[in-house]
Amino acid sequence: MYDIEKCQNVKIAEGCFYLGPSTKEQSVGYLELNPYSSLPIHNRPTGIEKLTQVEGKCSIAIWDIERGRVVMLEEGMMLVLKPKGVWHIHANPSEEKSLTYWDFDGDIRSIISKIRKGGE
Repeated sequence: MYDIEKCQNVKIAEGCFYLGPSTKEQSVGYLELNPYSSLPIHNRPTGIEKLTQVEGKCSIAIWDIERGRVVMLEEGMMLVLKPKGVWHIHANPSEEKSLTYWDFDGDIRSIISKIRKGGE
């Protein structure tokens, strides 16, 4: 995992993104979610998303099958969202902070650029 201390911290209403290096091949960073908060539904059409739960819990609603499913990530668990473009929601279902490490294969620099500018 990339050192969180070396990441750019971008505050959002739901918590913050910690943005590490982003290249054509790979982007890494962290998502911190405040208690009982969630990101809007989104997808990453240009990359495979690998998620590792670092602190707390994160509930991931995923629409990779017709009716969708929910996966609860607890500390140390990893989830790979594929194929590219899978719609999903990150949510913190607890009163503790949730910290998830993300690692994207593929070019998502345009998305990272939007996050750096304050919008996802």
